[in-house]
Amino acid sequence: MGDNLDVMSTEEKEDLEPAGCGMGLYAILLLVICLIGVAGMVGGTIGLLNSEPEEARNLVHGSEVQVWRLQPMRDAGLLELTEVPAAWHDESPRFDGTTSCVLTLKGVGRIENDQHWFALWSDMIDVTPQPTADGRVDIVVQTQTKSFACTFGQGEGADRFLRQISAERQGISSGDADG
Repeated sequence: MGDNLDVMSTEEKEDLEPAGCGMGLYAILLLVICLIGVAGMVGGTIGLLNSEPEEARNLVHGSEVQVWRLQPMRDAGLLELTEVPAAWHDESPRFDGTTSCVLTLKGVGRIENDQHWFALWSDMIDVTPQPTADGRVDIVVQTQTKSFACTFGQGEGADRFLRQISAERQGISSGDADG
């Protein structure tokens, strides 16, 4: 049995060729569809990585915070190893707790760029809210020797943070008056 293609007519040879524009164009079309799918998956992944966690910027109780987000505070000595803060607010750009404020049973603390501040309830002289130009609010904590601010955006819990500090300070001052 020899090769039958040599004895076939031209019309019969055309029937054996792929239909349409040829296999090359089908392969290109398949490649384009595949690349569009890959681009969609890459775009979705980037979107997920850049999305903000739901509680990321809100003032939350320490029991609602992932343990790894509290680690910078523990490393700086603002929190004990097993201590759960009364309130915590993350201001860090990557939502990793490297810039955040905390309320503990002893006072208010802040960590930012490897610096940290802590004010005991009894050492606080004044706590005031100060609006900023970009619509945010700085809660400024002042002691005799230092001052630091916790910055809150719209609806992030600045009012609750201020009320909690005021309540703790009143509790300390009323305890001093009783003793």
